Amino acid sequence: MLWENLTVKQFEAALESTGRVCVLPIGCLEKHGDHLPLGTDMMIAREIAEKSAEIEPFVLFPYYIFGQVSEVKHYAGTVALSSELQLRLLQEVCKEIRRNGFNKIVLANGHGGNNNLLGYFVQTMLDERKDYVVFAYNLWELNADQLAHLDQSYETPDNYGHADHMETSQILHMNPDLVHMDRLNPGEWVSMERGRPLTEHKLSAGIHWYMDFPNQIAGDPSLSSAAYGKEYISFCAANFSKAIHAVKNDHDSLKLQTEFFDRCDDVSNIRQA
Repeated sequence: MLWENLTVKQFEAALESTGRVCVLPIGCLEKHGDHLPLGTDMMIAREIAEKSAEIEPFVLFPYYIFGQVSEVKHYAGTVALSSELQLRLLQEVCKEIRRNGFNKIVLANGHGGNNNLLGYFVQTMLDERKDYVVFAYNLWELNADQLAHLDQSYETPDNYGHADHMETSQILHMNPDLVHMDRLNPGEWVSMERGRPLTEHKLSAGIHWYMDFPNQIAGDPSLSSAAYGKEYISFCAANFSKAIHAVKNDHDSLKLQTEFFDRCDDVSNIRQA
């Protein structure tokens, strides 16, 4: 159920019929090579979430584009908010989702650059007492059997990463008019490996993605196909629907979170005595 399409009465009914679960799909606006649209991650996240909701119903929040994408500010079309504003905005949106009746919020991630941000964000939910739980989930992850099926059923490259075979195939399935395979620059997706001397020693820095992939493409997209993209999205949707089912049947997280805050209050009372 799409939040924006519901009437007030439908919204009230949806709270109960979905187990008070709301999904917030998060992407970003960034360059995806020269052949894919800026909103690729956002579009894919929304598509997978919509397909999942057909299997395991939930209310789907409107498009949310404000992901962590500061490493792509050197290209036009990128929207990169400050880290402080990203966190504050997401906090306020989650508060509003809760005010509207949902006590289980799932951040459905469609952009790899959000991994650390969302991991940290869910930890900040313990900063102060809340009567709702926020979960994070990466939409693109497949299990070994699903990956093996795709590799055996289609001609695929050996390397993946960004604006690659997987993402290109998904957009080809969703909206082929947005894909411009004639604009590919062969070899541009090969890592420049300028960060290897550091990563070999387990070091990382914010500039590392730019060091290796300054053109915002990693992994060969030349073998992409709409058929592959359709199956990939289907697998992702099936996996996510199972995760939502688990969230609906989770009766421990909120209870234990409340217990956690009660114990925090006990410690505070000791200090004040």
